Amino acid sequence: MKIAMSSYSGMGAWFVLRLIAEGHKVDYFLSKPEYEDVLRGLIPEPKVHHVDQRRHLLGYGFPSYKGYDLSLFDLTGTQKQAEACRLEGVPTFGDGYIEHMLEDDREFGLNTMKEAGINVPPFERFETASEGKAFIKKTGKRYVYKPYEGSGGSDDKSLTYVAKSAEDLIEFIDDLWKRSKNNPFILQEFVTGEEIGVAAYFNGTQFFLQTGTLEEKKFMNDNKGPNTGCSGNLVFAMNEEMKIYKEGLAKVEPILRQMRYRGIIDLNSIVTEDTFYGLEWTPRFGYVSDPTIATMYGDGFGDMLFDISSGKNPTIKWGGGSFGAAVTLSIPPYPTEIRVPKAKGVPIEGIDPKDLAELMEIYLYDAMVVKGKLETSGNFGYIGAVLSASNSIEGAFGIIKGKMEKINIPNCQYRTDIEKSTTRRYEQIRDWGWLR
Repeated sequence: MKIAMSSYSGMGAWFVLRLIAEGHKVDYFLSKPEYEDVLRGLIPEPKVHHVDQRRHLLGYGFPSYKGYDLSLFDLTGTQKQAEACRLEGVPTFGDGYIEHMLEDDREFGLNTMKEAGINVPPFERFETASEGKAFIKKTGKRYVYKPYEGSGGSDDKSLTYVAKSAEDLIEFIDDLWKRSKNNPFILQEFVTGEEIGVAAYFNGTQFFLQTGTLEEKKFMNDNKGPNTGCSGNLVFAMNEEMKIYKEGLAKVEPILRQMRYRGIIDLNSIVTEDTFYGLEWTPRFGYVSDPTIATMYGDGFGDMLFDISSGKNPTIKWGGGSFGAAVTLSIPPYPTEIRVPKAKGVPIEGIDPKDLAELMEIYLYDAMVVKGKLETSGNFGYIGAVLSASNSIEGAFGIIKGKMEKINIPNCQYRTDIEKSTTRRYEQIRDWGWLR
């Protein structure tokens, strides 16, 4: 196939590498040129679209995607471009108006869950910090602060704050509101339970390849330190009969069918012993959950994406194994997203840039090839994640342990408790009966 990968800041560059390894021709388009060093020497140089003047005069303002068999977007936020691509009849995955509304308009996303019959922790929207503060004082409850911009905007989820108490949020809400540019926000009641992402691929008619993801977001062992995108995960294959799937994602199938949605969708959730709660949507590639899923799926991942985007039934298989795992590797200044000169050119030893099979099982971001060797590309130290797949949790993490023993990166940072933490959560959710 001839595939276009449109990336905002290079997060999806690894998928270019993966798809090329599967034999596809991939053109890589990058929105922010300052990230052009991501995977330099491993994938084709980023391209600039040639804008179709006829389309430009008609007011679209976007390049033509004619000639491509599949168009992929690695993040939401370029929905007009994705919809222009669909108008040309090119199967498109990862972005669009529906994806944007579900992820970036928090209130729309939560109301979609409620419409589908999914339990949602009570929430209220507020315009100012003083309004929120008065509400917290009145109720005395513990809340999660979630910045919100609504339709046409995008919220910075790094500013989500899980308060320790009502008093804690009252103390910090003014600063949170200021840091989120005085935009509206949602206060959602805190629920004690186990957090899990329930994801599947939807071809416009039904779900395929259901998975559960247990993600550790805190930077340090024992869930200490700041939040990160993902410090490690455990992903496992699910089936349609599992209670956790029936109580959550399965309920939204009629709505997605009505929306003519096609792509992956993840329902970020919390379960207690007897109740399922929906929290947020991720209707796009997740990092690093989707690279883990690709490792579990095995060969033909690109063909599967094409089938989903085209409305066809994909091949259902877990060629690598029904359990997947990942552990994130980084160097300072990560987890802060600040570029510093010393973060560029750090050697990455133990990963052969010429071994495609090896590169398929290491999600790389802050890396490039210089004189035949891997080194960091200077993108704030988020090197990527070691991936694995097996038919058991122990097998998946055993593979990761063996790989990491071979990797040598000065000042490398990673958690050593991902297996312990995610296994405990998996067993708790299983013992509660959600996986039956």
